[in-house]
Amino acid sequence: ARMCASAQVIAERLAAHPKVGALRYPGLATDPSHAVMARQARGFGFLIGMTLESAEVAERFLEACPYMARTTSFGSTHSAGERRARWGDAVPEGFLRLSIGVEPVEALWAGIAEGLAAV
Repeated sequence: ARMCASAQVIAERLAAHPKVGALRYPGLATDPSHAVMARQARGFGFLIGMTLESAEVAERFLEACPYMARTTSFGSTHSAGERRARWGDAVPEGFLRLSIGVEPVEALWAGIAEGLAAV
């Protein structure tokens, strides 16, 4: 529940950030899957998809984000991120998947904002 609540806060803030391009999180009313998730699930999850300007910018963001472990496996309670195009997925080069963990949401947001400021 904490991970999902934090993901909602983080997604809303990312949606308003000028360096974030496309953003996918079903908890946002503008997300194409919002209505289905609202009907079929108790919450909106803890995974966020976002696109930054390029592969280089996405990598620098992950490097600069103090709470974001760089991993392809999201099976833990810590926040993690990965750039999917590196594995050959048909997504923009700057596309990231973020798994929001149980860290205090304001500390996590401060780290994400720090990462965005570094790019």
